Amino acid sequence: MNNLTIGFIGLGLMGNPMAKSIKKAGFHLIVYNRKPEKTKEFLQLGVPVVNSPKELAEKSDVVISMVTGPKDVEAVMLDEDGVLKGAKKGLVVIDMSTIGPEAAIKIANELDKNGIDFLDAPVTGSVHRATSGELTIFIGGKERVYNRVRPVFEAMGTNLQYMGKVGNGQAVKLINNMIVAGSLAILAEGMLLSDTVGLSRQKVAEALAQSPATSPLMKMKFPNMVTNDFTTAFSMVNMHKDLKLALNESKKSKFVFPTLKLIEKYYHKG
Repeated sequence: MNNLTIGFIGLGLMGNPMAKSIKKAGFHLIVYNRKPEKTKEFLQLGVPVVNSPKELAEKSDVVISMVTGPKDVEAVMLDEDGVLKGAKKGLVVIDMSTIGPEAAIKIANELDKNGIDFLDAPVTGSVHRATSGELTIFIGGKERVYNRVRPVFEAMGTNLQYMGKVGNGQAVKLINNMIVAGSLAILAEGMLLSDTVGLSRQKVAEALAQSPATSPLMKMKFPNMVTNDFTTAFSMVNMHKDLKLALNESKKSKFVFPTLKLIEKYYHKG
C-alpha cells in the first residue's frame, strides 16, 4: 500500500502537518497549494510540487484535498484545471475539508460520472493532533473504497470512524463542531464568571477537572483559558463557516435548533 502516490491539495494549518504525516508513513507524496509560498517547506523536504490540481491528479493514485469550504473544494476538483480533468482510471479522491453533506454529494456525483471514487473524510483534533498523526476522521463513501485506502487514513489519524454513505462523514463533523463551538463559548464565559466572583482561573480549572460537566475538550482548553494563550489552532472564520453549514442542514428538519442559531450568531460577531 505504501507504494501509492498521494497527491495533497492544501497546505494550511491542518493540511501542512497532515501531508507530512503521509510522507512520514512512507507514501510517495506530491503537493499543490493555491498560494505557492506554502510549498517551499515541502520542496526543502524533497517533496515534488506541481502547478495545478489537474497535474496532481495525473501523477497520483489518491488525491486528498484539505481546503476551506464548499466553493474551494468544487474549484480544485471540477474547474478547468481541476482534479477531474487529470483523473485517471482507479483514482480515489478524498476530501478532508469541512464542506457539508450537500456539497460532498454534489462533488461525488460529478466524479462518479467519470468513474472516480470519492470519500468525504473531515477531521477533528486541531493542529496538535494533526502534527502527531492522531486525528479523528469521519469517513463517508463506499466501504470497499474506504478499506482500500485505509492505510492512508491511518497515517493521519488514530480514531477512524466509518459513517456510511457519502455525506455522512460531513454530517457528523457538523454535529461535532456545533458541540465544540458551544462548549468553548460556555467555558470562556465560565472563566469570565470566575474573574467576576474573585476566583483564580487556575483553581477553578483544578476544581472542575474531574467534574462530570467537564469534557476532554474543556480539559484540553483549560491551560489556554488560564494563561490567556489563544494561539490560533482553528480560526473563528472557519468555525462560523461550519456553523452556517450546520444551520443549512437544520432547515431540512421540523425542529427549530435555537441553541445552534444562538451559537452561530455568537461566532459571527466574533
